[in-house]
Amino acid sequence: MQIFKLTFALIGLGILLILSTFAIPEWISPFQTKGIEADLLWNYRIPKTITALIAGASLSVSGFILQQLYRNNLAGPYILGVSSGASLAVAILIIGSHYFPFLNHGIGISLAGFIGASTVLLLVMLVSSRFGTGAVILLFGVIIGQITGALQGLLNYMAAPGDLKNFTLWSMGSFSQVIEFDLVFFGTSVILGIFWAYLIMPQLSTMLLGEEVSYTLGVNTKSISIQLLICTGILSGIATAFCGPIAFIGMAIPNVSRLLIKTVNFRFMILVNAILGAAMALVSDIISSADLLSFNIPINVCTALIGGPFIIYILLKKK
Repeated sequence: MQIFKLTFALIGLGILLILSTFAIPEWISPFQTKGIEADLLWNYRIPKTITALIAGASLSVSGFILQQLYRNNLAGPYILGVSSGASLAVAILIIGSHYFPFLNHGIGISLAGFIGASTVLLLVMLVSSRFGTGAVILLFGVIIGQITGALQGLLNYMAAPGDLKNFTLWSMGSFSQVIEFDLVFFGTSVILGIFWAYLIMPQLSTMLLGEEVSYTLGVNTKSISIQLLICTGILSGIATAFCGPIAFIGMAIPNVSRLLIKTVNFRFMILVNAILGAAMALVSDIISSADLLSFNIPINVCTALIGGPFIIYILLKKK
């Protein structure tokens, strides 16, 4: 039954890939090799679709890791302040590039996102070691988000008009700005991060049995926790750096996957989350590109409209 659901999800993802690449907002033949349409297909639509796939998978997997690690279904890179930390670091880089232009390139931005995300994750880890993994962690994430938001506001006030415009556009979220080497670097980093997480999923499932049982079975819970947080920092930090602070994918999709797939096989769940996260990102991209209004809807708005109601449903269901 689980394989059937996974196959169905892959078919759905394939359909979304075709729609995003060739059909929306208007049809372009995949056999087009010359002219403006071919240039649009190969230099815009295909990179945008691949970016959406990578970003959706990375955010969903990072959300799944955080929810399992902290045993809280509302944890995620956005709600825990991880995306906010990455956003602040990228804001410093983008606005600071007015004075240091050599910093404003793909690797520099991704490194800033990783550092910002990892810093917040380190703080989350310190707080959780003192107060546990309950509501305090979520409250801490909200506070971190408010603090980083205030610092971003200060940077915006100090920024030059051109830098402020660049950061504002970045903060709305986009899958269309990652091309050529940046896309290769982005994809490679996310694949390595997901593969690393995949390798240590059995230890994470053992950790859920309790610290004493984990110790008896030879699992170093501290080492595994640090490794998982590094994976999350890589996945959410780099995705945020390249695509902007995209909300709800990392929080909603792990809950969707648990509703659809009832299993304690975390390696299988990593694959499910990657597929469903990529699908939600593609749906958001399709809505954004469909010219429903007289302008393209920002990705952040689309993910909020899709994931927000579902999170409200989870809250009401769990009371």
